[in-house]
Amino acid sequence: MPPIGDGPTQAWTAELQRSGRVEFPRRREPLLRSTRAAGLFVVLLAVSELPHAVRSGGVLRVVGIVITTVAVVSVGVDCWHLLTRRPVLTVDGSGVRLGRRRFVAWSEIESIAELDGPTSDHTFVVVPNVRKRRLRVGHDHVRNVPAFRFWLGDLLDEHRA
Repeated sequence: MPPIGDGPTQAWTAELQRSGRVEFPRRREPLLRSTRAAGLFVVLLAVSELPHAVRSGGVLRVVGIVITTVAVVSVGVDCWHLLTRRPVLTVDGSGVRLGRRRFVAWSEIESIAELDGPTSDHTFVVVPNVRKRRLRVGHDHVRNVPAFRFWLGDLLDEHRA
């Protein structure tokens, strides 16, 4: 069975009516893509630049070690996200939540912004009354971002009515 984020809007509506919430865990394909890219960057950096930077000493050594450390930590975080598939995007009767801390209630949503970015990587923003709590939604959680945006807009209209 495919993940809920890969399914059609009818599956999302049915799940919302059945359980009162729809959870969209992070999709594996975008995570694998970013993990592979970061891993390749770490390998290329370690093979080509790090030995020279360590031998030359001084500031270049520090910069090389810092960049390598950041790249390794990034790969570790991507691997953690790949295993846990978090943060989860949740849509329920109270609002839209991304992870544990980022939540926007239906009554606080001012609008749902237009699609942004290239066709292969569409995103949109759930714009609340409080600007600090904006939620950016993209291919990390759903495959068909335009359909999800319209589905979320329909839910917003229902909650406003």
